[in-house]
Amino acid sequence: MPQAFSALRHWLTPVLIFLLILLVSACAFMRKYLGPVTLDQVVFHLQYGGLDYADPRMISRALRYLFGSVLLAALATWALRRISLRLQRGLWLLLLGGAAFSVSATVDDACDDAQADAMAQRYVDPSAQQFEQAGPAPDVLIVFIESLDERYAEPRLAHGPALTELADWRARGQRFGAMRTLGGSSWTVGGLFSALCGVPLQPVGLMSRHALEYSTRFFDGGACLTDVLARQGWELSFYGGASLKFAGKGLFMSKHQVARRFGREQWHGQGVEVPGEGWGLLDAELAEEAWADMQRPRDGDRPRASLLLTVNTHGPSGTADPGCGQSEDGELSADEQMARALACTDHVVARLAKRFASQADGRRKLVWIMGDHVGPTPLLFDGTDEQWRNRSLFHSLARFDGKGRAESLPAAGQRTFSHLDVLPTLAEALGLRWQPQAHRLGLGVSLLAQEQPPTLLEQQGFERSNAQLACPSPLFHRLWVDRPQAEGERSRSTGTGA
Repeated sequence: MPQAFSALRHWLTPVLIFLLILLVSACAFMRKYLGPVTLDQVVFHLQYGGLDYADPRMISRALRYLFGSVLLAALATWALRRISLRLQRGLWLLLLGGAAFSVSATVDDACDDAQADAMAQRYVDPSAQQFEQAGPAPDVLIVFIESLDERYAEPRLAHGPALTELADWRARGQRFGAMRTLGGSSWTVGGLFSALCGVPLQPVGLMSRHALEYSTRFFDGGACLTDVLARQGWELSFYGGASLKFAGKGLFMSKHQVARRFGREQWHGQGVEVPGEGWGLLDAELAEEAWADMQRPRDGDRPRASLLLTVNTHGPSGTADPGCGQSEDGELSADEQMARALACTDHVVARLAKRFASQADGRRKLVWIMGDHVGPTPLLFDGTDEQWRNRSLFHSLARFDGKGRAESLPAAGQRTFSHLDVLPTLAEALGLRWQPQAHRLGLGVSLLAQEQPPTLLEQQGFERSNAQLACPSPLFHRLWVDRPQAEGERSRSTGTGA
């Protein structure tokens, strides 16, 4: 028996050492390339994976960190067997303390009361509202720009604004104030989901009261802006440079009535040359391909909603885009590389928005441009806590008549809001009116409402709102996991369809 225990310990020791070092290494990897992450973000990506559909450079970086972890584990194991018992205890404490510190420094769990359901107190279900269209339905272009901080448009930066054309474009429309990023919106799919569905994205299955099998039909439930638009007659398309398979993005779009979806694989299948490295089709070519597709013959008189997600400005330092005359330059600093990536995205998105708005085809147009979430390592970040706390997203809303002339929008003042308020604001900007809970959808309020009802952030502040919405929500799980089955049973019992 002592020999068996000794043999087990002989093999268990290097395994435990490796796991602890791997945990430290994984946290260091996330902080360097993704910045601080939320627990929901980690769990969601564990469920939906996608690293094999990400930028291949991310995989090579991850492998380097893994190789380093193996070497360090081997060295620590060798040392542990040759030092005194006292030093062994010290090494174990160092490894355990390092792992605990790395996790706490990397993963933020802001939940302050796991027993409360903050969503249930405020949520307005879009599927329970009666919508009607006030006036002709416009075409709409919604652009999510990767990691686009508001600070990039500030003219007082030392080298001038990182965004020039989009800042000029926004002068034709409207900015609503400070758009903050809550925890469940702090990564790309979370940002898209929160803006379109009006609730922060929470994981299902893993680390929840639901079985893991439910995650396979996650996204089947709930109601989002795309569902509302599809029911009102809009034809929906999504244009992305990265793979639709990454983090469940394509699944989300398909489940919520975005019938036409384009990502890395779809562009490649159409004969578009997609770079072998990087996240996929870069922004200059992406904007051109999206614009070309927007010129396809119209399906009757149906209005169109086009959603676009860029890739160039993804961290840690962006990607050079040959479509903007750029090439990789190892002499540039990380800030200079990101500034170059921003310059390209700034130009091609502004050009696409102008093309879209200026079509004198008799149909009104609406353009909404926003960052999907704040960048983990923003350009020109000075490292101060105050700047980090006050970070907000670039956003712009503009509306045009059928001859390409800008239309005025109701004055909104300087508001404090989040992704959650995008859903009702865009619905109202498109001319939709609804009852019984006018101006409210999801957890948000319309920033165009004449009464200016307070947003969640205006009522509670950022810290309290973030802490409440970071907690698991039974309502969220009922909406996004349980409801499809429950609604199917109700339909069968009443003999009616959905």
